[in-house]
Amino acid sequence: MAETINSLWILLCAVLVLMMQAGFMCIEAGSTRNKNNINTALKNICDFGICTIGFWTCGFGLMFGVSISGIIGTTEFFLITNSSRESVWFIYQAAFCGAAVTIVSGAVAERLKFSIYLFIALIGAIFIYPLIGHWAWNESGWLYEMGFVDFAGSTVVHALGGTIALSTIIILGPRIGRFRKDGSVREFNGSNVPLSLLGTLLLFFGWFGFNGGSAGAFNESVPIVLMNTILSGTSGLVATIIICYVVYKRPYVLKIMNGLLGGLVSITASCHSVAPYEAILIGAMGAIAVAFGEKLLERLYLDDAVGAIPVHLCAGIWGTLAVGIFGNPDVLGTGLNRAEQLGVQALGISVCFGVVFISSFILIFVVNWIWGIRVSQSAEEAGLNVAEHRANDDVEELLQVMQDQANSRDLSIRASQEPFTQAGQIGVHYNNLVWNLEKSANETEEVLKRVLPDGVAKRLKEGSDIHDTYEEVSVVFIDLVGFTKIANTLVARRVVALLNDIFSRFDRQATKFEVEKIKTIGDSYMAVSGLLRLSGNHAESAVRMSLAAIDEIEQFNIDNKFNLSARIGINSGPVIGGVIGKSRFMYDMWGDTVNVASRMETSGVDGQVQVSEATYDLVKLVPDLKFEPQGELEVKGKGKMSTWLVNYAEDKSS
Repeated sequence: MAETINSLWILLCAVLVLMMQAGFMCIEAGSTRNKNNINTALKNICDFGICTIGFWTCGFGLMFGVSISGIIGTTEFFLITNSSRESVWFIYQAAFCGAAVTIVSGAVAERLKFSIYLFIALIGAIFIYPLIGHWAWNESGWLYEMGFVDFAGSTVVHALGGTIALSTIIILGPRIGRFRKDGSVREFNGSNVPLSLLGTLLLFFGWFGFNGGSAGAFNESVPIVLMNTILSGTSGLVATIIICYVVYKRPYVLKIMNGLLGGLVSITASCHSVAPYEAILIGAMGAIAVAFGEKLLERLYLDDAVGAIPVHLCAGIWGTLAVGIFGNPDVLGTGLNRAEQLGVQALGISVCFGVVFISSFILIFVVNWIWGIRVSQSAEEAGLNVAEHRANDDVEELLQVMQDQANSRDLSIRASQEPFTQAGQIGVHYNNLVWNLEKSANETEEVLKRVLPDGVAKRLKEGSDIHDTYEEVSVVFIDLVGFTKIANTLVARRVVALLNDIFSRFDRQATKFEVEKIKTIGDSYMAVSGLLRLSGNHAESAVRMSLAAIDEIEQFNIDNKFNLSARIGINSGPVIGGVIGKSRFMYDMWGDTVNVASRMETSGVDGQVQVSEATYDLVKLVPDLKFEPQGELEVKGKGKMSTWLVNYAEDKSS
């Protein structure tokens, strides 16, 4: 009866561990971009099938067969057994094997060839996981005999999967655009973050089977194991919330999600041998290990698409060492004192990491040298859903129509208007836009007028080359101080909306003071006074427009609860203007006057307007303006130049 209950318990736990495969799929598919989520989800299904068959043919025997010198098993290949206990244990361990290998899937997402991933999964199932498992979990394994303890797999499962992932991404390289030239890190938006959170909860529930079944029976230790598991996981979650508020000033969804998982990974090795308060401490430290791992990967320019390596490798290492630090020697039963136990744990994790990393690195290096492991640049840009599986063809067709139309300038081409697909609905609106553009040449001219200064659009339509010389104008450069930092925390749609709001406010002031907007570059704004009409007060108009722009930023901050400021520079003098390019053209300005104006901005003061001596001479007698000398500024090619800060006089009445 007891044997039946124990087998039933292990089978129930095996089902929970198998459910974790769905959790991994949800996390990884939801954390990757729309164009890659089908590829990512399919990997989590296919790798489990390959791992199960591979583990049955070779893996189980290498792991639990009769040992040679504690190194490798030699029996039980192509497992055929009449023992229900052995069958139950195979099911449970096959689920573990699948979990270990699928960790790799998330880290390498969005650029690894699907076939290469399946090959890595097969090698992991038939050789790498069984080898480490034999050393640590087979009673004849050399690490087991030394007293190494890894109750449910902080090393054997999690650190192993994280190590294979690390060796792979080193060779694979980062996703296109992940690391900018200035060293900053670009965050890619996941296709479905709530799906990732659902996956996290599935993993949390599955962890009860992961740790609970490792007891090998339904005995009195199981409640303690499960209690420590839930305490450590929630401790990792709470610790990450605190880290987010202290370090980042806001709760990051994916960081909190990974902090929870880090707490679960950390307790996996010692959940049977620690007190509840120790489990809480282990989970919190696991969250810190995950945060440290994330930063370390970014510093090394290594791209882990979902944070699998910090969660499984870094927290797995900590969890394995925590056995020696916190584990109750009486429960561990190794006969080692605490210092000796910690030494064995450190040896075990070091050897396992070294063997797995070196073997997987060599394997992947050779495969990459022979076949190449990464998809082409065009495939990565199109997305692996289309490139690898021909999925989402409706989106590809819509993009192709748009590209053909851009190349041919034939506005009679129409996109598909299938009403039951997202691409078809976009096609409806796109066709309406094209029809409206085609309907009236006057509307086209209006569009050009929004892009080009008044009069330039008409000359351009007539086929004239646009080249203008202005004897004296005032050039304004405005830079939004602090916007880049804010933009890194927002989704693209929100960034564009905020910039549109700010620059629309500037446009309104430019129109009011008859200053011509020339262009925007990122969060910078360039305008020129004196183009719309020749007058002697172009410098005054530029200054007044700039001061009004600062007022607009202050009002924007009040409306949106931000803390931005504008740094503005103005210079006056001659410029050359002209239209550059045949497609996506623009009207631009050149000359020393433009360069000096840009220098006025970059060397200026946040929230202030800085003017050159040339501009100062034109506005110094304006009664309601005051000026503060800023000293001399070294300007390349111009030598030292005097500058002034300008503002309204204190008695300004309006």
